[in-house]
Amino acid sequence: GHRFRGRHYLKKRPSGEPRCVACMMCATACPADCIYIVAGEHPDPAIEKYPVRFDIDGLRCIMCGYCVDACPEDAIAMTKEYEWAGHDREAFIWDKEYLLNWRDEKLVDDGYQPYEGEIDKSRMSRGTL
Repeated sequence: GHRFRGRHYLKKRPSGEPRCVACMMCATACPADCIYIVAGEHPDPAIEKYPVRFDIDGLRCIMCGYCVDACPEDAIAMTKEYEWAGHDREAFIWDKEYLLNWRDEKLVDDGYQPYEGEIDKSRMSRGTL
């Protein structure tokens, strides 16, 4: 169902950039310590920070969904993708480009996204979107 927790992806802004503002909430909440983020200052003053680097170690990840729960920007979500394999450990270090783009090449349903749509609605009512 809609609570299935499979492979992660990073959501994009309409411009194609990540919605992530590198607040580190997902990395802080992660019990497996598998999320690594390097923050940089965003050129747009309306967006304070962005992830220069965003890596998830898929071999350490326990697919708990805490990163999705912790994200205040609804920037990370999980899919129903459960089939993946690789020939070396490096194939399981999912970097920012991979997390932003792998879904474009593969048709896969959304999995665990408890706040889908709610954040945008609350921002619209405050006029901050």
